[in-house]
Amino acid sequence: MNRYDPERDPVRIAGRRLRWGLAWVVVPAALGALVSGNVDVRSLPLVGAERMSAVLLLDGQAYFGHLDDSGESGMLVLRDTYYFQNTGSAATNLSVGFVKRGTEAHEPADGMRINRDQVLAVERVGPNSPVALAVEVERRIAGETVPTLSLNRPEIAAADALSTQRIAAEHAIARGYAASVEQLRKLNDLVLPISTAQAKAISDQAIIDLRAVRINALTGLGRTLGMDAPAADAYARATDPGLEGQSFASEPGVLLAPDLNALVAHASALYAQVGDAAAKQLTQGKAPSPSPTASPRP
Repeated sequence: MNRYDPERDPVRIAGRRLRWGLAWVVVPAALGALVSGNVDVRSLPLVGAERMSAVLLLDGQAYFGHLDDSGESGMLVLRDTYYFQNTGSAATNLSVGFVKRGTEAHEPADGMRINRDQVLAVERVGPNSPVALAVEVERRIAGETVPTLSLNRPEIAAADALSTQRIAAEHAIARGYAASVEQLRKLNDLVLPISTAQAKAISDQAIIDLRAVRINALTGLGRTLGMDAPAADAYARATDPGLEGQSFASEPGVLLAPDLNALVAHASALYAQVGDAAAKQLTQGKAPSPSPTASPRP
């Protein structure tokens, strides 16, 4: 009687051959997908730096983020998205501000889907570009950490990059203050319907209010950078005197991280409120009105 030999079992032999056949089909296909344009090998875990894409649309708008271009539909998906927003403020010495998508009224949370027909070009964002640095600083401000394993590991700003943005924000706050004070000076050079003493009183009070906006903006900056309330107040009181008399008008603009840009924009809006109220009093002889609350959001 012959003993059963599992190695010669025809069913087992057929199974082994089937598995090997599938391996020769599936593995090359997987490798092909890996090296194709849809999957960037440099974006795999622990391989290469972060890859952020710029998606330029036909209408001139540009969005920046992590691109998913699987080629399976007529849509691109962009996650961790940022974009430029036109701004009328000259405080940053730039014509645009930088905004993180997700703060809109509908609070988009699952990535931005873009119709391919609307795309003009897709480019890689340089790792040392102003956009990349602003995004990295924003992540540090938000307290984000680098995941242990990710298909496209995000970069977090180092301390020196955060310091550069802090100084740029300080100078933007000072620039807005200086512009408002200069506007008051020009108004006082006009022939006004009020006495010189009245004009001086109005202007002096406006400068006090503008200074309060500047100090509160610096306090908000400290809170945004992670300081507690006493530390932020001490930082503002120590930093404010060094900004007095400085305009930083010829200084190159720095693309601020979205949270810092929002704080500077809010301070600029408060400067404008104070300046408009003073201008109305100077040119129309109106009684002083309450100054706006000078407390930029951290």
